[in-house]
Amino acid sequence: MSEETQTWIRHSLLLSALTGFVHLLQAVAGIALWSATSSPVLLAFGLDALVGAGRETILTQRIGRYGDPDTTGLGELPFFRVAGGGYVALGVVSLGLGFWMLWQGQRAGPSLLGIGLAALSMLMIPIIGSYMKALAMELHSLELKAAAVFTFGNSYLSLVLLISLLVNARMDLWWGDGLGAIIMAPFILQKGIQILVGKPPSNSSRIEKGAARHASRVRQ
Repeated sequence: MSEETQTWIRHSLLLSALTGFVHLLQAVAGIALWSATSSPVLLAFGLDALVGAGRETILTQRIGRYGDPDTTGLGELPFFRVAGGGYVALGVVSLGLGFWMLWQGQRAGPSLLGIGLAALSMLMIPIIGSYMKALAMELHSLELKAAAVFTFGNSYLSLVLLISLLVNARMDLWWGDGLGAIIMAPFILQKGIQILVGKPPSNSSRIEKGAARHASRVRQ
């Protein structure tokens, strides 16, 4: 393994750990704010971030143990199935809570802190996702590429969260939070289904990666 590749792997390890920490902070803040406002869109955002934090934790451990983001440990597959099922369950809950609030005409409490959380997430997450995508290209890593896609997806949820909370707090429209939870649901469901139907990286994928790296060095 070349020194340059080792450098990219170290960067991917640090970035994955940072991403997991950011998702954990999002989860804690989102769930805490939900308990204060009863906003389904904050709950959906927080629980989605919680599952994402677990996913990034597994990726960080994998890179640290094997030095390769695409080497799957024996104990990881059950977790990813749980994570996929968690996303699906969360999507259903988000959809149900959103429709329930609209049906009952309930209004969640306004949350300026939630608006700040969404705005900060929209600033940070695209930067993290862009660098993760760049690392995926350098390392020819399918897993890092998938992680980058999931990270960019969090920025979409942050945008939905921001608009929903602004509609409630600034435009004084009661249906903002419920509609936001409904809009989040299909995307969260898609992430869960993608995990459940996906296949873990195999030895052949590692061989293909090695060949791609060798070809890249030859071209240089």
